Amino acid sequence: MTGPRPLRVALISVHTSPNDQPGIGDSGGMNVAIHEVAERLAADGARVDVFTRCRGGADHEPPPIARDARVVSIKAGPCAPVPKEELPRYLPTFLGGVLRHVREAGVGYDLVHSHYWLSGWVGRAVRELWGTPLVSSFHTLGKVKNYALALGESPEPPARLAAEERAIAASDRIVAPTSTEAGQLVGLYRADPARIRVVPLGVDPAIFRPLDRDAARRRLHLSGLRLALVVGRVQAHKGPDVAVRALAEAVASDPVVARDLVLAFVGGPSGHDGGSDIAGLMHLAGALGVADRVIFFPPQPQRRLADFYAAADVVLVPSRSESFGLVALEAQACGTPVVAAAVGGLRIVVEHGRTGLLVEGHDPGDHAAALLEVLRDPGRQAALGAAGARLARRWTWEASAARMRAVYEELAAAR
Repeated sequence: MTGPRPLRVALISVHTSPNDQPGIGDSGGMNVAIHEVAERLAADGARVDVFTRCRGGADHEPPPIARDARVVSIKAGPCAPVPKEELPRYLPTFLGGVLRHVREAGVGYDLVHSHYWLSGWVGRAVRELWGTPLVSSFHTLGKVKNYALALGESPEPPARLAAEERAIAASDRIVAPTSTEAGQLVGLYRADPARIRVVPLGVDPAIFRPLDRDAARRRLHLSGLRLALVVGRVQAHKGPDVAVRALAEAVASDPVVARDLVLAFVGGPSGHDGGSDIAGLMHLAGALGVADRVIFFPPQPQRRLADFYAAADVVLVPSRSESFGLVALEAQACGTPVVAAAVGGLRIVVEHGRTGLLVEGHDPGDHAAALLEVLRDPGRQAALGAAGARLARRWTWEASAARMRAVYEELAAAR
């Protein structure tokens, strides 16, 4: 006698692979979320295939996430990195590759889950062709980004906004990481509230946990400094210029507290011209007289990243918009206070006055004041960090995977 057939799930992630290093190119929290949830779904007995576009190197034969969680590389266009704005032209080829792979492998799926708007186009197509329920996650929403553009930042194109609207209308379930994004889906895209499910992201407490700050600084060769940290891709929408200007404001307004303060960025450039963003920040730091206080580190593996969080006095998240705010959660899990812009999911992930400070707007002076407020009071800094670590214990990838599985089983049962 055999048990019930395992749940089979197809995840679509066209523009970036869950195996990519977060913090560079187009890789970020979405990659982490897909990888971590897929791994735990497989451990719980599901069979998961993640379809992504081949970009060369290890993508030809990508390593599996887990025994029952595979990454399937589909050739669509050149097997090399392609600027994200050029990817729509390759979506029909990608769809054909997915259909061919599934036909040749002789597999079927209980549902399809598309990630990001580019994958939503593919998700809608396979839903129609296979008659399979569609779940959609967007990770960022074009209309939300357009309401909060940095100076000189290009708006998201109408093609993206239209594609998001079509994917939302076609989805049997839409997964949002916070109630804030759920409200944006309804208010900006007229999504059916009955189809929305909130599934927060999480952290791995075996990696992101409180560590000894001095020991972490020694491992990173950062002893003798006070450290403000920014983690993630270096792009205008993340507000790195605000962080540099806030550093300069803090040094000018309280040179005693800020006498040994440095600002470290951990992350790489984003987009085909991302190097100019880093060069621009270096020029800005020089113009403000703080070039010797700004350090750039490349993207780091997860365990090494935990050392950076632990070494920091404060983690800055001055983003113009954030769907969730995974960096803030990881920092808090490591016992480090967060000073963040009061936008999107950060309003939920960071509890103002308890685990960190939320700053309304993006005035560098306001962010500098919040930064100094934490640095001036070591006792409060420790209390904020301890509260953040306690809060983060409730936000795990196991909990995320369990809630995601509940969404999947709801659809599979209805089918």
